[in-house]
Amino acid sequence: MKCVSVAPEREKSGFSEPALDREERELIRSLEEEMRRAFRFFRNLGNGPAVSVFGSSRLPPGDPVCRMARVFGESMGREGVRVLVGGHEGAMGATLEGAGAWGTALEWDPVDGKVHETTRSMIFRHLFLRKHFFLRNIRAVVLFPGGYGTMDELFEFLALRQVDKWAGIPAICAETPERPFWRPFWNGLAPILKSASFLPEGSECPLDIEADPGGLVVKVLEEIGKSVRK
Repeated sequence: MKCVSVAPEREKSGFSEPALDREERELIRSLEEEMRRAFRFFRNLGNGPAVSVFGSSRLPPGDPVCRMARVFGESMGREGVRVLVGGHEGAMGATLEGAGAWGTALEWDPVDGKVHETTRSMIFRHLFLRKHFFLRNIRAVVLFPGGYGTMDELFEFLALRQVDKWAGIPAICAETPERPFWRPFWNGLAPILKSASFLPEGSECPLDIEADPGGLVVKVLEEIGKSVRK
């Protein structure tokens, strides 16, 4: 039987796709290489439950938020829950320190992000790949107080939750009684977002807020348990 090739419409119209230039080919090669490294890195971590933690990288170690983050990391480590954070400083660094061997840093360096792999850290060159692996196969997201970077992760995650693939990932905002952060944030934002049809029906707004370290641990473990039973 003679095989018949069906050409795309653009080829029928005489359109020919231009060849990739050197920069474009290098970008594709770099992306593929980094994805392979990331898949190997996560395969070596194992298949246990994981949570992603975001928060300020600028808070000093003695800040109440960092103390809460450290306690949370310690609790996750004792339960054998992998904790993914964005760096070694501030609230994320405190979480990493508390989690010990169960803590993993996914960092970003657009210049030198090549082969800085360790058992606890991977440096990404491409930011959107880093974001992908923060949400790939996790059971929950925990957000400590933070600045623009934390807000970027928050709103991007909330936007992605409108897609079925990520709709079931729970998110918990953590703050300390000494310095409320998320309550005033959501108290100001939620009424505005609910004042018209800005959000899809059934959207969670505001997110769950927890100011007690023990309560935060309980909620995250409960969410992990729910995902395991599904």
